[in-house]
Amino acid sequence: MEWDIFIEEDFRARIENIKEWLGDGVIADYDDPEIEKLLADVHVPIVGVGGSYHQPEQYPPVHYIATDNAALVESAFLHLKEKGVHRFAFYGLPASSGKRWAVEREYAFCQLVAKEKYRGVVYQGLETAPENWQHAQNRLADWLQTLPPQTGIIAVTDARARHVLQACELLHIPVPEKLCVIGIDNEELTRYLSRVALSSVAQGTRQMGYQAAKLLHRLLNNEALPLQRQLIPADARR
Repeated sequence: MEWDIFIEEDFRARIENIKEWLGDGVIADYDDPEIEKLLADVHVPIVGVGGSYHQPEQYPPVHYIATDNAALVESAFLHLKEKGVHRFAFYGLPASSGKRWAVEREYAFCQLVAKEKYRGVVYQGLETAPENWQHAQNRLADWLQTLPPQTGIIAVTDARARHVLQACELLHIPVPEKLCVIGIDNEELTRYLSRVALSSVAQGTRQMGYQAAKLLHRLLNNEALPLQRQLIPADARR
C-alpha cells in the first residue's frame, strides 16, 4: 500500500475539526486527554501512543504503543545504584498538572524503592510559570537542603532535572559529589543548556514511531487484529 502523511505547515496540531478530515487513519498522542476525547467518535483506524499504566483498565480502548514508564524509572534507579548511591529521591509533578505519565513514573519509583528495601523521598513541587518561577525554585531549594548527602534524585523529566541543577548551583551544593541527579527523556536542548553534565534515560521514541506506523499500515490493509498494546523499553542512558 502506498500512503502519505499530512503535517501542518507550522508543525502544530489542530484536531478540532478532525471529523471533517478526509484521512484514512490516525496516530495520536493519547497522553493528552483532550485528544482522546476528540477522537472518541472518529471512525477510522487509530493507533494511540503515550505512556504505560500499571492498571490495565487505564489504557485507552484503541490500539496503543506505550513507552514503558516503569522501565524508564528502573533504568534511572540502576544508574544511580551503579554510582554507589543508596539514598533515593524523586522530583515529580503535582497531580494538578494532569500529566498522567508523571503519576505513573512516581508510582513506579515508589514501588521500586520499596521492593529494593530503600527509603524513597518524593517531592512533587510546583508547576512552573514565569510568574511563580522564583517561588517554585525557592521551595525546591528548601526541599533539597533536607536531603542527606549522597542522595540520588530521579527527576520526572529533564526539565525538572535542570531545575534541580540550577537550585544546587545557587545553594553551592556540588553535583554529583553531594547530590546525584538523573533525568528522563534525553532532551538534547535541556541537557545542552545545563552547566553541569546531566545524565538522562532516553525513551524509545524512534521505535515507538516505527511500531505505530507498522501497526497502522496493517490496519489500513484491513487486517482483523485483536486490541494491540505494545510496551517499548527505555533506550540507553546518556
